[in-house]
Amino acid sequence: MKTRIHIGRIIVYIILFIVAVSMYRFLQSHYTLIMLIIMTAAPVLSIGMCFLLRRSVSIDLKTASGVSKREDISYVTVTVINPTFFISMDAGIHLIIENTFYENRSDTMLSLPVRVHGNYSAMLPMKLSMNGNVKYIVDYIRVRDILGFIDMPKMVSFVTEQNVIPEDIETEGLSMTDMNRGMSESEESKKKGNDYSDVSDVREYIPGDRLMSIHWKLSAKRDILMVKDRESMSDQQVVLLISLAGTSREVDSVLTLGYNLIRKMVMENVFVKLVWWDEGAQSFNERQIGNINELLESFSDIYYSGTYKEGDRIKDYMASIMPHLRSYVMIEINESGDADAVIVEQG
Repeated sequence: MKTRIHIGRIIVYIILFIVAVSMYRFLQSHYTLIMLIIMTAAPVLSIGMCFLLRRSVSIDLKTASGVSKREDISYVTVTVINPTFFISMDAGIHLIIENTFYENRSDTMLSLPVRVHGNYSAMLPMKLSMNGNVKYIVDYIRVRDILGFIDMPKMVSFVTEQNVIPEDIETEGLSMTDMNRGMSESEESKKKGNDYSDVSDVREYIPGDRLMSIHWKLSAKRDILMVKDRESMSDQQVVLLISLAGTSREVDSVLTLGYNLIRKMVMENVFVKLVWWDEGAQSFNERQIGNINELLESFSDIYYSGTYKEGDRIKDYMASIMPHLRSYVMIEINESGDADAVIVEQG
Protein backbone atom coordinates (compact mmCIF):
# COMPACT_ATOMS: atom_id res chain seq x y z
CA MET A 1 0.00 0.00 0.00
CA LYS A 2 1.47 3.31 -1.12
CA THR A 3 1.62 6.73 0.46
CA ARG A 4 -1.09 8.99 -0.94
CA ILE A 5 -0.03 12.52 -1.96
CA HIS A 6 -2.65 15.28 -2.10
CA ILE A 7 -1.43 17.34 -5.05
CA GLY A 8 -4.23 19.90 -4.76
CA ARG A 9 -3.31 20.82 -1.18
CA ILE A 10 0.36 21.12 -2.12
CA ILE A 11 -0.48 23.47 -5.01
CA VAL A 12 -2.61 25.66 -2.73
CA TYR A 13 0.23 25.80 -0.18
CA ILE A 14 2.74 26.78 -2.89
CA ILE A 15 0.46 29.59 -3.99
CA LEU A 16 0.20 30.82 -0.39
CA PHE A 17 3.98 30.61 -0.05
CA ILE A 18 4.45 32.73 -3.19
CA VAL A 19 2.01 35.28 -1.76
CA ALA A 20 4.03 35.33 1.50
CA VAL A 21 7.28 35.92 -0.44
CA SER A 22 5.67 38.78 -2.36
CA MET A 23 4.43 40.36 0.88
CA TYR A 24 7.92 40.12 2.37
CA ARG A 25 9.49 41.80 -0.65
CA PHE A 26 6.91 44.54 -0.55
CA LEU A 27 6.75 45.15 3.22
CA GLN A 28 10.27 44.11 4.30
CA SER A 29 9.00 43.58 7.83
CA HIS A 30 10.13 41.16 10.54
CA TYR A 31 6.60 39.76 10.84
CA THR A 32 6.46 38.70 7.22
CA LEU A 33 9.97 37.26 7.51
CA ILE A 34 8.95 35.16 10.51
CA MET A 35 5.82 33.99 8.65
CA LEU A 36 7.97 33.07 5.65
CA ILE A 37 10.38 31.06 7.81
CA ILE A 38 7.49 29.21 9.48
CA MET A 39 5.90 28.40 6.12
CA THR A 40 9.24 27.07 4.87
CA ALA A 41 9.79 24.78 7.86
CA ALA A 42 6.15 23.71 8.37
CA PRO A 43 5.96 21.10 5.56
CA VAL A 44 9.15 19.38 6.75
CA LEU A 45 7.95 19.31 10.36
CA SER A 46 4.46 18.20 9.37
CA ILE A 47 5.66 15.26 7.27
CA GLY A 48 8.35 14.31 9.82
CA MET A 49 5.84 14.22 12.69
CA CYS A 50 3.44 12.21 10.55
CA PHE A 51 6.17 9.63 9.88
CA LEU A 52 6.95 9.25 13.59
CA LEU A 53 3.26 9.14 14.51
CA ARG A 54 2.57 6.44 11.93
CA ARG A 55 5.17 4.19 13.56
CA SER A 56 3.60 4.47 17.03
CA VAL A 57 -0.17 4.77 16.56
CA SER A 58 -2.33 1.67 17.14
CA ILE A 59 -5.98 0.63 17.29
CA ASP A 60 -8.17 -1.23 19.76
CA LEU A 61 -11.50 -2.88 18.88
CA LYS A 62 -14.15 -4.00 21.35
CA THR A 63 -17.76 -5.13 21.16
CA ALA A 64 -20.24 -4.31 23.90
CA SER A 65 -21.21 -7.99 24.11
CA GLY A 66 -20.00 -11.26 22.64
CA VAL A 67 -23.58 -12.18 21.76
CA SER A 68 -26.21 -9.99 20.11
CA LYS A 69 -29.72 -10.71 18.93
CA ARG A 70 -30.60 -10.14 15.31
CA GLU A 71 -32.13 -6.72 14.57
CA ASP A 72 -31.01 -5.38 17.97
CA ILE A 73 -28.61 -2.46 18.18
CA SER A 74 -25.12 -3.49 19.24
CA TYR A 75 -22.05 -1.31 19.62
CA VAL A 76 -18.46 -1.57 18.44
CA THR A 77 -15.89 0.71 20.04
CA VAL A 78 -12.91 1.80 17.94
CA THR A 79 -10.09 3.42 19.92
CA VAL A 80 -7.09 5.24 18.45
CA ILE A 81 -4.09 4.87 20.78
CA ASN A 82 -1.30 7.45 20.53
CA PRO A 83 1.70 7.13 22.90
CA THR A 84 3.49 10.12 21.32
CA PHE A 85 3.09 13.89 21.57
CA PHE A 86 2.40 14.23 17.84
CA ILE A 87 -1.10 14.66 16.49
CA SER A 88 -3.13 14.16 13.36
CA MET A 89 -6.47 15.76 12.58
CA ASP A 90 -7.50 12.86 10.38
CA ALA A 91 -6.63 9.18 10.73
CA GLY A 92 -8.43 6.95 8.24
CA ILE A 93 -9.35 3.55 9.70
CA HIS A 94 -10.40 0.80 7.30
CA LEU A 95 -13.09 -1.25 9.08
CA ILE A 96 -14.28 -4.55 7.59
CA ILE A 97 -17.52 -6.16 8.78
CA GLU A 98 -17.62 -9.83 7.82
CA ASN A 99 -20.25 -12.51 8.47
CA THR A 100 -18.09 -15.62 8.29
CA PHE A 101 -21.07 -17.98 8.23
CA TYR A 102 -22.55 -16.57 5.02
CA GLU A 103 -19.20 -15.23 3.75
CA ASN A 104 -20.67 -11.76 3.39
CA ARG A 105 -18.36 -8.77 3.71
CA SER A 106 -18.66 -5.00 3.67
CA ASP A 107 -16.24 -2.25 4.58
CA THR A 108 -16.15 1.41 5.50
CA MET A 109 -13.54 4.08 6.13
CA LEU A 110 -13.69 5.84 9.49
CA SER A 111 -12.14 9.25 10.01
CA LEU A 112 -10.95 9.87 13.58
CA PRO A 113 -8.53 12.39 15.11
CA VAL A 114 -5.34 11.37 16.89
CA ARG A 115 -4.97 13.13 20.23
CA VAL A 116 -1.74 14.16 21.89
CA HIS A 117 -0.42 11.31 24.05
CA GLY A 118 -3.84 9.79 24.65
CA ASN A 119 -6.73 7.76 23.31
CA TYR A 120 -9.73 8.73 21.24
CA SER A 121 -12.72 6.36 21.16
CA ALA A 122 -15.74 6.24 18.89
CA MET A 123 -18.74 4.00 19.67
CA LEU A 124 -20.37 2.79 16.47
CA PRO A 125 -23.98 1.49 16.53
CA MET A 126 -24.52 -1.68 14.51
CA LYS A 127 -27.85 -3.21 13.52
CA LEU A 128 -27.18 -6.70 12.18
CA SER A 129 -29.96 -8.26 10.13
CA MET A 130 -28.45 -11.74 9.62
CA ASN A 131 -27.58 -14.50 12.06
CA GLY A 132 -24.01 -15.74 12.17
CA ASN A 133 -20.55 -15.00 13.45
CA VAL A 134 -19.66 -11.38 12.71
CA LYS A 135 -16.04 -10.26 12.68
CA TYR A 136 -14.92 -6.64 12.87
CA ILE A 137 -11.49 -6.21 11.31
CA VAL A 138 -9.15 -3.24 10.94
CA ASP A 139 -6.47 -4.17 8.40
CA TYR A 140 -4.86 -0.79 7.81
CA ILE A 141 -4.89 2.84 8.92
CA ARG A 142 -3.85 6.01 7.10
CA VAL A 143 -2.29 8.83 9.11
CA ARG A 144 -2.50 12.30 7.54
CA ASP A 145 -0.01 15.02 8.37
CA ILE A 146 -1.26 18.26 9.94
CA LEU A 147 -1.04 20.23 6.69
CA GLY A 148 -2.84 17.47 4.80
CA PHE A 149 -0.13 16.88 2.19
CA ILE A 150 0.19 13.10 2.51
CA ASP A 151 -1.54 10.03 3.93
CA MET A 152 0.90 7.45 5.27
CA PRO A 153 -0.55 3.91 5.45
CA LYS A 154 0.21 1.34 8.10
CA MET A 155 -0.76 -2.32 7.85
CA VAL A 156 -2.30 -3.64 11.06
CA SER A 157 -4.40 -6.58 12.19
CA PHE A 158 -7.02 -5.95 14.85
CA VAL A 159 -10.02 -8.28 15.13
CA THR A 160 -12.99 -8.69 17.42
CA GLU A 161 -16.12 -10.75 16.89
CA GLN A 162 -19.60 -11.49 18.18
CA ASN A 163 -22.28 -14.08 17.54
CA VAL A 164 -25.63 -12.89 16.24
CA ILE A 165 -28.44 -15.17 17.38
CA PRO A 166 -32.09 -15.14 16.27
CA GLU A 167 -34.57 -12.88 17.95
CA ASP A 168 -37.20 -14.48 20.21
CA ILE A 169 -40.44 -15.19 18.35
CA GLU A 170 -43.53 -17.23 19.15
CA THR A 171 -43.70 -20.48 17.19
CA GLU A 172 -47.11 -21.64 16.02
CA GLY A 173 -48.71 -24.70 14.53
CA LEU A 174 -46.42 -27.41 15.90
CA SER A 175 -46.70 -28.64 19.48
CA MET A 176 -43.24 -29.81 20.37
CA THR A 177 -44.40 -31.41 23.61
CA ASP A 178 -46.94 -33.60 21.81
CA MET A 179 -44.43 -34.44 19.13
CA ASN A 180 -41.82 -35.37 21.71
CA ARG A 181 -44.32 -37.60 23.51
CA GLY A 182 -45.26 -39.31 20.25
CA MET A 183 -41.63 -39.94 19.35
CA SER A 184 -40.87 -41.39 22.77
CA GLU A 185 -43.91 -43.63 22.65
CA SER A 186 -42.88 -44.91 19.23
CA GLU A 187 -39.49 -45.82 20.72
CA GLU A 188 -41.08 -47.42 23.74
CA SER A 189 -43.30 -49.60 21.59
CA LYS A 190 -40.21 -51.54 20.52
CA LYS A 191 -39.40 -52.61 24.07
CA LYS A 192 -40.57 -55.98 25.33
CA GLY A 193 -43.54 -55.79 27.62
CA ASN A 194 -43.25 -52.04 27.55
CA ASP A 195 -42.98 -51.86 31.35
CA TYR A 196 -40.56 -50.79 34.04
CA SER A 197 -38.43 -53.94 33.72
CA ASP A 198 -36.76 -52.16 30.73
CA VAL A 199 -35.68 -49.11 32.71
CA SER A 200 -32.79 -48.60 35.10
CA ASP A 201 -34.88 -47.34 38.02
CA VAL A 202 -38.32 -46.13 39.11
CA ARG A 203 -38.72 -43.22 41.49
CA GLU A 204 -41.31 -40.76 42.71
CA TYR A 205 -42.31 -37.88 40.48
CA ILE A 206 -40.43 -34.58 40.94
CA PRO A 207 -41.87 -31.31 39.59
CA GLY A 208 -40.19 -30.66 36.25
CA ASP A 209 -40.10 -34.31 35.14
CA ARG A 210 -41.57 -34.93 31.69
CA LEU A 211 -45.02 -36.45 31.60
CA MET A 212 -43.88 -39.02 29.02
CA SER A 213 -41.61 -40.60 31.68
CA ILE A 214 -44.45 -41.30 34.13
CA HIS A 215 -45.09 -45.02 34.74
CA TRP A 216 -48.88 -44.88 34.70
CA LYS A 217 -49.60 -48.51 35.72
CA LEU A 218 -47.33 -48.42 38.75
CA SER A 219 -48.58 -44.94 39.65
CA ALA A 220 -52.17 -46.24 39.68
CA LYS A 221 -51.21 -49.12 41.97
CA ARG A 222 -49.30 -46.98 44.45
CA ASP A 223 -51.65 -44.00 44.21
CA ILE A 224 -48.65 -41.72 43.66
CA LEU A 225 -46.91 -40.60 40.48
CA MET A 226 -43.87 -42.73 39.66
CA VAL A 227 -41.28 -41.85 37.00
CA LYS A 228 -39.13 -44.15 34.88
CA ASP A 229 -35.38 -43.52 34.74
CA ARG A 230 -34.24 -44.98 31.45
CA GLU A 231 -30.98 -46.65 30.54
CA SER A 232 -30.30 -44.16 27.73
CA MET A 233 -31.39 -40.67 26.90
CA SER A 234 -32.12 -41.57 23.29
CA ASP A 235 -35.72 -42.46 24.18
CA GLN A 236 -36.33 -39.24 26.08
CA GLN A 237 -35.28 -36.51 23.71
CA VAL A 238 -36.20 -34.87 20.45
CA VAL A 239 -33.69 -35.22 17.64
CA LEU A 240 -33.81 -32.01 15.61
CA LEU A 241 -31.97 -31.65 12.32
CA ILE A 242 -31.33 -28.14 11.01
CA SER A 243 -30.79 -27.91 7.26
CA LEU A 244 -28.18 -25.35 6.21
CA ALA A 245 -29.05 -25.66 2.52
CA GLY A 246 -30.25 -22.72 0.44
CA THR A 247 -29.61 -19.04 0.03
CA SER A 248 -28.42 -16.85 2.87
CA ARG A 249 -31.94 -15.57 3.53
CA GLU A 250 -33.41 -19.09 3.49
CA VAL A 251 -30.81 -20.49 5.88
CA ASP A 252 -31.29 -17.46 8.10
CA SER A 253 -35.03 -18.15 8.40
CA VAL A 254 -34.31 -21.85 9.11
CA LEU A 255 -31.92 -20.89 11.92
CA THR A 256 -34.49 -18.49 13.39
CA LEU A 257 -37.23 -21.12 13.43
CA GLY A 258 -34.90 -23.82 14.75
CA TYR A 259 -33.59 -21.60 17.52
CA ASN A 260 -37.06 -20.69 18.73
CA LEU A 261 -38.40 -24.25 18.57
CA ILE A 262 -35.48 -25.47 20.67
CA ARG A 263 -35.89 -22.54 23.05
CA LYS A 264 -39.55 -23.48 23.46
CA MET A 265 -38.69 -27.13 24.16
CA VAL A 266 -36.02 -26.17 26.68
CA MET A 267 -38.53 -24.00 28.51
CA GLU A 268 -40.85 -27.03 28.63
CA ASN A 269 -38.03 -29.18 30.09
CA VAL A 270 -37.66 -31.24 26.92
CA PHE A 271 -34.15 -32.39 26.07
CA VAL A 272 -33.02 -31.89 22.48
CA LYS A 273 -30.31 -33.47 20.40
CA LEU A 274 -29.43 -30.86 17.78
CA VAL A 275 -27.93 -32.24 14.57
CA TRP A 276 -26.56 -30.44 11.53
CA TRP A 277 -24.43 -31.34 8.54
CA ASP A 278 -20.93 -29.86 8.42
CA GLU A 279 -20.08 -29.48 4.74
CA GLY A 280 -16.38 -28.88 5.40
CA ALA A 281 -15.92 -31.92 7.64
CA GLN A 282 -18.40 -34.03 5.62
CA SER A 283 -20.03 -35.31 8.80
CA PHE A 284 -22.87 -34.61 11.20
CA ASN A 285 -22.31 -32.56 14.32
CA GLU A 286 -24.41 -33.36 17.40
CA ARG A 287 -25.08 -31.34 20.54
CA GLN A 288 -27.17 -32.22 23.58
CA ILE A 289 -29.24 -29.21 24.66
CA GLY A 290 -30.94 -28.97 28.02
CA ASN A 291 -30.71 -25.25 28.75
CA ILE A 292 -30.37 -21.86 27.06
CA ASN A 293 -26.60 -21.65 27.53
CA GLU A 294 -26.11 -24.94 25.70
CA LEU A 295 -28.40 -23.64 22.94
CA LEU A 296 -26.23 -20.52 22.52
CA GLU A 297 -23.05 -22.60 22.47
CA SER A 298 -24.54 -24.92 19.86
CA PHE A 299 -25.43 -22.05 17.54
CA SER A 300 -21.93 -20.69 17.96
CA ASP A 301 -20.66 -24.06 16.68
CA ILE A 302 -23.13 -24.04 13.77
CA TYR A 303 -21.74 -20.70 12.58
CA TYR A 304 -18.38 -22.36 11.91
CA SER A 305 -19.89 -25.05 9.65
CA GLY A 306 -20.97 -23.07 6.59
CA THR A 307 -23.93 -23.44 4.27
CA TYR A 308 -24.43 -25.67 1.23
CA LYS A 309 -26.66 -25.76 -1.84
CA GLU A 310 -28.23 -29.21 -2.05
CA GLY A 311 -30.33 -30.25 0.94
CA ASP A 312 -32.14 -33.40 -0.26
CA ARG A 313 -29.09 -35.60 0.29
CA ILE A 314 -29.04 -34.80 4.02
CA LYS A 315 -32.05 -37.07 4.67
CA ASP A 316 -30.21 -39.90 2.91
CA TYR A 317 -27.16 -39.24 5.06
CA MET A 318 -29.31 -39.38 8.20
CA ALA A 319 -30.84 -42.70 7.13
CA SER A 320 -27.39 -44.12 6.42
CA ILE A 321 -25.48 -42.77 9.43
CA MET A 322 -28.29 -42.85 12.04
CA PRO A 323 -30.51 -45.78 11.00
CA HIS A 324 -31.50 -46.40 14.64
CA LEU A 325 -33.68 -43.26 14.63
CA ARG A 326 -37.31 -44.02 13.84
CA SER A 327 -38.13 -40.33 13.45
CA TYR A 328 -36.71 -36.87 13.89
CA VAL A 329 -37.67 -33.25 13.33
CA MET A 330 -36.16 -31.46 10.34
CA ILE A 331 -36.14 -27.69 9.92
CA GLU A 332 -35.94 -26.84 6.23
CA ILE A 333 -37.35 -24.64 3.48
CA ASN A 334 -40.71 -25.91 2.19
CA GLU A 335 -42.13 -25.63 -1.32
CA SER A 336 -43.52 -22.18 -0.53
CA GLY A 337 -40.04 -20.91 0.29
CA ASP A 338 -40.71 -20.61 4.04
CA ALA A 339 -38.91 -22.26 6.94
CA ASP A 340 -40.90 -25.22 8.25
CA ALA A 341 -40.56 -28.00 10.83
CA VAL A 342 -41.54 -31.47 9.64
CA ILE A 343 -41.35 -34.91 11.23
CA VAL A 344 -39.28 -37.32 9.13
CA GLU A 345 -40.05 -41.02 9.57
CA GLN A 346 -37.27 -43.53 8.95
CA GLY A 347 -37.53 -47.26 8.34
